[in-house]
Amino acid sequence: MQATIGDRLAALAAADPARPALLCEGETLDRQRLAAEVARLAAGLHARVPPGASVALAMPNGVPLVLVFLACAVSGRQALVYDPAWPAPYRDAIDAALRPALTIERAPDWAPGEAPPPPEAEQPFYVGFTSGSTGLPKGYRRSHRSWIESFEVSRGAFGLTQADRILAPGGLSASLHLYGVVHALHIGAQALIMARFRPKRALDLIARHGVTALYATPTQLQLLLDAAGTRVCPSLKVLMVSGAKWGPQTRAAAARLFPNAATAEFYGASELSFVTIGHARDAVPPGSVGRAAPGVEIAIRDAAGRDVAPGQAGTIWVRSAMLFDSYACGGGEETRREGGWLTVGDHGLLDAQGFLHLRGREKRMLVTAGLNVYPEEVEAVLAAAPGIAEAAVFGRPDPLRGHELVAVLRMDEATSPDEAALRAFCRRHLPAAKVPHRFIRLDEWPRTASGKPDLLALQTLATR
Repeated sequence: MQATIGDRLAALAAADPARPALLCEGETLDRQRLAAEVARLAAGLHARVPPGASVALAMPNGVPLVLVFLACAVSGRQALVYDPAWPAPYRDAIDAALRPALTIERAPDWAPGEAPPPPEAEQPFYVGFTSGSTGLPKGYRRSHRSWIESFEVSRGAFGLTQADRILAPGGLSASLHLYGVVHALHIGAQALIMARFRPKRALDLIARHGVTALYATPTQLQLLLDAAGTRVCPSLKVLMVSGAKWGPQTRAAAARLFPNAATAEFYGASELSFVTIGHARDAVPPGSVGRAAPGVEIAIRDAAGRDVAPGQAGTIWVRSAMLFDSYACGGGEETRREGGWLTVGDHGLLDAQGFLHLRGREKRMLVTAGLNVYPEEVEAVLAAAPGIAEAAVFGRPDPLRGHELVAVLRMDEATSPDEAALRAFCRRHLPAAKVPHRFIRLDEWPRTASGKPDLLALQTLATR
């Protein structure tokens, strides 16, 4: 029988029942209690909702959320992990689309009952949601098998074992942190989570518990660096960063804060899981997100679906055993399947050495003065400019050019370049048509619950 999520909890508890397994804000569960609580909740679900049913988890970050999520997995139910920060219309729309059989908002006090039969590896167990930064969240459905395959990639790429203490400090409604916690518990490592991401508190946890592995987005990493001062965290052995590229200054600061940590950057998507992994030891070229992860094939294709030569940009297509099943709700025409291949509309190129370079998302592409512009390309240039902490670029309708580029900026407190200096910097790195026509400076940078820039809010500011 193939492995499924949560199927090792009982065996791990039997092997070392008192070993700490899950820690959050002063609460610690050992392996024995973790396995017992998951079994109790799984029996409760078995008594209340039919196999395969959807269970909405509208719960704050904490131990109960992890326990109920695992109970859904081992009982053969699908966990819909809601974001507590969703506005009411978001949640109402998701509820209307998915009609969950049960909604859980706090830790259930169900009595022990009959254990459910184990699920099959191909069964879906999880519906996660996009951050909602560009509209109503899309619900993506994942099978046990797809995450088990991803666990194998994590084992080989990051070298994580049950001896590790793994911190996933962000909200579990974000798949990155949920994945990190569930993988840690699956292999018998200690998982640490936070009720709310607070940089200084996260650094304290790393020091107090001797955390050896950390999952972080580039934004979270930057906030940790900003809060660190002269601190050093020598216990960290693996720093795993997902999302956008992080610059050389951030990389150098991370090396000072985590002097013993090997860094690994990975690119992927909720629908794709791991696509590429870039290790510092691989001499990843500037602007690249690494080579294909183990078991992953990447193809770059033009608009007609033909493979293009190395160095030519096109749509990124991926084939692996880690792909998602389907959308439970939402979705868009940019996500397409062809045989065993899948694209989510990202564009990029593969160089002659097999390194992937991202160019942007199909959905964000703009046309200005007859030129296709990926905002991500311009954002990367602006983020490298002295005095710029973060940048987001949008198109404002323009009768002459089609779109006028507008850059929204969060400035570094230490320096603040004027508009002329920013234009000059952009002209040194971009064609004239890709240089923003307007620059908007913000003191408060809107973010989603997962810590990513809130693109919808930023776009509203840029185009009003």
